[in-house]
Amino acid sequence: MTANFEKLFDQISDWHETESHDDIINTILEIPNSDRGYELTCLLARAYNNLDDYEKALELLLSVEEEGKYDLMWHFRIGYAYYYLDYLEAAERAFERVLESDSGNEDAQDFLNWVREEIKEAAEIKPEQEKAALADMIDWLSHENELDAPPAEIESAGEFDLHGFHYYMYKYKITSDEPWLLGVAGGYGRCDLDHCGHIFSEMEEYSPKNAEEKAIALVEMIREAWMKEAEKEWETHGLNPENDSENTNRTGPFGDLILLNSYDFDTEQIKAHLKNDWNILFKEGNTIEYEVLDKPALVFEADGMLASVTFKGRPVSNGEAEHFAETNFMWEEAVAETKTHVAYIAVVVLDCGQPAIEAAKFCTKITACCLKLENAVGVYTSGTVFQPKFFIDVADLMKEDKLPILNWVYFGIYSSNGITTGYTYGLRLFGKEEIEIIDSFETPESVHDFLADISYYILSEDITLKDGETVGFTEFQKFKITKSKGNMLGGYTFKIEY
Repeated sequence: MTANFEKLFDQISDWHETESHDDIINTILEIPNSDRGYELTCLLARAYNNLDDYEKALELLLSVEEEGKYDLMWHFRIGYAYYYLDYLEAAERAFERVLESDSGNEDAQDFLNWVREEIKEAAEIKPEQEKAALADMIDWLSHENELDAPPAEIESAGEFDLHGFHYYMYKYKITSDEPWLLGVAGGYGRCDLDHCGHIFSEMEEYSPKNAEEKAIALVEMIREAWMKEAEKEWETHGLNPENDSENTNRTGPFGDLILLNSYDFDTEQIKAHLKNDWNILFKEGNTIEYEVLDKPALVFEADGMLASVTFKGRPVSNGEAEHFAETNFMWEEAVAETKTHVAYIAVVVLDCGQPAIEAAKFCTKITACCLKLENAVGVYTSGTVFQPKFFIDVADLMKEDKLPILNWVYFGIYSSNGITTGYTYGLRLFGKEEIEIIDSFETPESVHDFLADISYYILSEDITLKDGETVGFTEFQKFKITKSKGNMLGGYTFKIEY
């Protein structure tokens, strides 16, 4: 090993100790693949593992599989990637291999215990998951935009794993005398009964010879479409998770989707509520009304901003609203109510140079008025689905000169064994970085309230947090702020040691 490589390995070791995994990746990637060798490839995979990019780590480790066969650290790292990708049987074999030669490896033993517990739990829930997948496939096929009725016949046609999810294939007939067609339902986590929205069929004829190949292609097509939509959304909102410098330079536009359980869309009611509730008037010259799918649509200007209210005569695509409704822990019927929607209203506000917070208020006022329609069942916004009454009540806080922070920012809270983790989702639309609290000993309620309070403080006072500083609401509170790659969110986030 040359002196330069020894120096590089020392630097990588230092970066690993300080959790500067991006620096490790960027430095190793500058070295041509043919010159990296086994050790650097494994260190690169470790860095990707530490940044939760397990698929990339797995790809790298498999590329040096022949050399790694007798390296216990290689087996541990690939077991780690397999575990978090939910390839539990492969992870079990990897950690067993580590313990065969190093029986005292506590980390490997812990992972092996977790793997076996999850395999056992998955086996217990598998029959229920199979029933759920069949019901989900039939529901999808029965939708009026598909067959508009249950299939005449449907049978299981196999299963496969992809990207850490489990999928079920089905063959079905529209009528009993027609050929079998292929459908796929998933993906399901090992111990989940809810899918991630990958339920689809292109009504192609089923063949056992290539059914799995075609089903995988369908899933990849859906994933690619969603990723493109996500990229458009990032671009629309001026957010780029790979480029931190862009994340906080832009704001808006602000938008909400009001879910409807019928195809009624009364713009006159919306205009009346805007006038009565918020004194927003529709005058000749500042309003355009036109038809979209035989339904009226509104485009209007107020306070120097531009808004559009457009009817969409279909559900939100790919079960997205239903999926994110699961995150609303404050509304027990969120998923059930969301599933009743057949159409939606898209509200979009452009700030046109006005402060972002004013555009957000304007959008919230319009949405609250749309939610007063009799057929409104919820609003999909901020990464979740809110109950109409909740959103309207929070919006009314603006009448007291308070910010409706709970309508603007979603607070994700996870708790296990007395440890709570939380994050914000929505601050970036205001040109602020999202916040994460990792492994706090505070209660979930306390973490939620702290995130809500700090978000309110940031937006109401236009505060910009800074790496290395502290924050608190009393002279005794001094919680350290660290800026780094997000744990649960793309891009960089501020971590607060709460």
